[in-house]
Amino acid sequence: MKNNLFVNRVIVAILAVFLCTANFAHAALPAEIKTVAVKFTLAMFGVVLFSVLITVGLSLYNRFFVSSHIKDYKLNRDSLRTPKDKDEAIMMFITKNRLK
Repeated sequence: MKNNLFVNRVIVAILAVFLCTANFAHAALPAEIKTVAVKFTLAMFGVVLFSVLITVGLSLYNRFFVSSHIKDYKLNRDSLRTPKDKDEAIMMFITKNRLK
């Protein structure tokens, strides 16, 4: 008996949510939905446009300003190797950061 009552309450809750949200969807006029869709599309276009602009700007910055500072620096195979002791760590830090 308790299980049947629980199932009935769950079904009633699902139907109540479904019917309440369906009324709001039918209440909106097609013209209102169109303006909302246009505003949303314009906002997403702005997001895509500025994402592309930021990506292009950062790639140009890296190409012309950052790469010119580190032309002579090449990564070798040991660039991801961890040092074995403190002295090796200090020397690795000095060589990677080109400190003199």
